[in-house]
Amino acid sequence: MKRNLFYKFIYVIGRISFPRAKMKWEDGPAGEPAVYVCNHAGVRGPAMMTLDFKRPHKTWVISFTLDKTKCANFAFHDFFIGESRRHKSCWRFISKIVGVLMPHLFSCGDIIPLYHDRRIVLTVRQTLKTLRGGEDIVVFGESPGRYSEYVNELKSGFVDLGYLYHLQTGKRLKFYPVYIERKNKVISIGTPVEYDPEIPVAEQRQPVCEYLRDNIDRLARGLKEHKPVPFHPPEWYEYYGRYEDDEEGYWKMFE
Repeated sequence: MKRNLFYKFIYVIGRISFPRAKMKWEDGPAGEPAVYVCNHAGVRGPAMMTLDFKRPHKTWVISFTLDKTKCANFAFHDFFIGESRRHKSCWRFISKIVGVLMPHLFSCGDIIPLYHDRRIVLTVRQTLKTLRGGEDIVVFGESPGRYSEYVNELKSGFVDLGYLYHLQTGKRLKFYPVYIERKNKVISIGTPVEYDPEIPVAEQRQPVCEYLRDNIDRLARGLKEHKPVPFHPPEWYEYYGRYEDDEEGYWKMFE
């Protein structure tokens, strides 16, 4: 994809801010395209995967970040924990700036918009096309539900890609757990779990997510001591905790 000057500028800033990270594989890279499910770690996860994950790939990006108005609202509540701020008008203004810059940046990136409405079919269609074309998919699949200091519970929708990919190609899609950590300068990639066409997809969603979640946590605990960056900080739950078990309400908040 063609990169504009703004993208190149942000890339340089990212390269300065994030030291080069090594890809540390448990089993070696996949021979076939696969799905890599990562912890988010604030901006660190997406930044480090963009900069240092060397396999050709596209990343799922929440569709709100591609729309100027919705991105501003998303930034206010999700990035800046807006309800916790005293001077909300100031943070609304800062969020509007983010709402202008972020869609412009992502429009030049190797991304796939992730929709949370009927347009999810567009996400799936583009994702399967990417996999069939030999590229990987990177997913930051954490939900507001807390699990450990290293990773949250995972949303399960991405597991359905295994069923659809097998339906189209006859191949078994692999899902890799990935833990990203800036201090150790590492992208840790664990042993994958493979979609099993002999088991109904509805019965695989939870076990696959639990495997990935537990192994992201295991990879984190296997590194040198470091301070984890949670999906949401504790103060987010103080003001938005009602959404921890209400994913639908969580997404509606940004409409």
